[in-house]
Amino acid sequence: MNEKVTNRVFIQRNQATGEERTFEVFNDKYIQITTRELLRERSYHLNLSMLEPWPSRQRNIAWRWMLSLIYFSIATAAYLVYLIQNSDSLMLSRLIVFVVVFTLLAIGSLLMFLYRSPNVMVFRSRYCGVVLISLFLNNPNKTDFKSFVEELKVRILSASQAVRIDKNQMLFNEITKLRRLTNEGVLGEDDYERAKRRIPNMPV
Repeated sequence: MNEKVTNRVFIQRNQATGEERTFEVFNDKYIQITTRELLRERSYHLNLSMLEPWPSRQRNIAWRWMLSLIYFSIATAAYLVYLIQNSDSLMLSRLIVFVVVFTLLAIGSLLMFLYRSPNVMVFRSRYCGVVLISLFLNNPNKTDFKSFVEELKVRILSASQAVRIDKNQMLFNEITKLRRLTNEGVLGEDDYERAKRRIPNMPV
């Protein structure tokens, strides 16, 4: 790779989870994605030519955490109603611990639900359809978000048009890069296996 020349840096922060995502476009046709969370940091780079230029909006609802949130919220409300209707000091001292615990569990479930159910715009790999770039929708604001997405689309199209290899070689390059990303922990093994199944009769 030639000397690195940065074209644009785009930063997103999720206030609910404290997660930060940095997208650095460099040398016109590459992008570096860095994700920083509370306990870990992950970074990987991609050639923009391996991406599908048309992003899609996606939200996977974390149903388990939603059900957990509903359960603990109902339990907390039930204890509070009971305490209000039976407000003697002995009962209060016994049940207040349960109210506090269930309130904390409800807050924890809410945070996990928000973390596991982000509203995102995703760019997928061209042939295998694997999500490789995930952007928080309209973050940090709608104008900057739209500007960056439009720039990515243009750069992906430009990088794709500059490729001078046939489709079979492009398929092989993509699955090879997906294997690298799986080895680096960016993709799960299940994602890689699904990607392989989308390319029949290909030695990988």
